[in-house]
Parts: sequence; structure tokens; C-alpha cells
Amino acid sequence: MNIRIDYELCTRCDLCSRVCGSRRIIIAEDKKPVKLVEAGCNDCGHCIAICPVNAIVNTRVDMNAYTAVTDPDISYEQFSNLVKNRRSIRNYRKTPLKQEHIDKLMEVARYIPSGSNKQLLKYKFITDEKILLEIKTEMASKMRMVLKLSTSFPVRYFVKDRSKSSASRLVKLFFEDGVDTFLRSAPCLLIIYTEEKYFRIPQWDAGIAANTIDLAAGTLGVGTLMNGYFVELANRIKSLRKLARLSSKDQILTAVCLGYPAVKYKKTVYRRPLNISNL
Repeated sequence: MNIRIDYELCTRCDLCSRVCGSRRIIIAEDKKPVKLVEAGCNDCGHCIAICPVNAIVNTRVDMNAYTAVTDPDISYEQFSNLVKNRRSIRNYRKTPLKQEHIDKLMEVARYIPSGSNKQLLKYKFITDEKILLEIKTEMASKMRMVLKLSTSFPVRYFVKDRSKSSASRLVKLFFEDGVDTFLRSAPCLLIIYTEEKYFRIPQWDAGIAANTIDLAAGTLGVGTLMNGYFVELANRIKSLRKLARLSSKDQILTAVCLGYPAVKYKKTVYRRPLNISNL
């Protein structure tokens, strides 16, 4: 059994059993908590984290990682301001992203919740200027090729005019005006991906990870931009995956441009009222 309980320390409070998501810990007749079966335990750590007397050990994990919970000392107002102040950044300084900041972003991402505690996400930071240039040029080239195909029969009947207009403008800005509309001249592209398919859970986990990194970046003075163009194109085009050093088995879930903002916003923005219903 990976879960070991020191009954000399155990107070029979039954908290470990109550928080066990897979109900693998039960309370025996003598009120002792017992690990019922090995199968199904996903090492979530709830039983260890809840125990008030440190009576539980998991032999499959690093027990030194369990540290005392600390008060983050963040008010609702402070968090609300962090969310409201957040902007998508499309203007970056040329300053390379500091490794110190990458490390800090990954430290918080390490603690995001993941479905069934599978922790299937992988993270790739691309900071090499040459590779970034190759990626955005390939994105623009492939979009230009798709636009040419969209004028042919019968493809033109399946592509909306509005989509073609938007894509055409992006391509024109890139090739004719020298404006990077694909990576926004960000000094870093973060790709969040997975090799394993576990229902659609990794996709949801990636959303949580990206949002966590997004908010944490704001506390470090790092700007972000969620890059859906890269995700959609790279999951379809082998040459882009090759440039990003990703294999055919890798499923790209989300991508984020990162860098230090070249602009500073002075106001929050308008958001429509939420559509909320109660039953």
C-alpha cells in the first residue's frame, strides 16, 4: 500500500476518509482509518494535507513537498483588481523574458488542479529569435496558401467571406507592411501540450494552466496574449509542429505569447453583464 497510517499518532478524527475523493480510505469498526484498496488512489494528497497530526505518509511521493498552508493575504478587492487590470498585450519590448520569471510562472503552474490528478500537461518555451521568426513566417505563409485555395471550386462555398477578409488583412499586414500579426513580436511563445489523451481532461487542465500563468504573469510585470492562431494552425500543419520541435503524437492545447509590455494601460475596459440564471 502506498498510504501508510501511524496509528500511534492517529486521533481517529476520520477527516482523511471524508476527503478521500475515490473513497479508498474507510473507517473500520475500531474507528481506525484503513486504506481499502490500492487501485484507484491517484496520489492527490488530500488525506495527508488534512491530517492534523501528520499521521499519514504516501510512499510514492516526496513528502517534503507537503508544507504548512499559509495565508495568501489577498483580499477580494485586490484579486478583483488583478483580474480587471489584465489586458491582452500586443506590443512588446525586445527585452528577452528572464529565466527567473519563467521559473516563477512554472512554479505556480505546477500547483494547478488537474483532472484525476493525472498531471498530463507539458510546457515548451520558445525564446530563440530565429525559431520565432520561422514560426510566424510559416504561419503567415500557410494562411496565404489557404486563402488562395479558398477561391477555388468547391472550397469557396465553405469559407465565409468575413473569415477570408480577416485572414487576408493579417497576411497583408505581415508580408506587405512588416507588422507581426501572428506572434505580435513577443520574445517568447509558450506552448502547452500533451502526449496522452484522457477524455478531454488535458484540454480543460490547459485552460486552467493558461489562466493561472496569465494572472501570475501580471504580478511579475509580464504581458500575455492567448494565441489561438498558433494552436489551430500547428495542430493541422506538420511544418509548424516541426519548427516547434513537437511530434505527431503531441496535441497542442493552448499557446501564450509572453514578454514585457511596451505600453501601459490607464483604465479598465467594458464587459457586458453576465448571463446568469438560477434554478
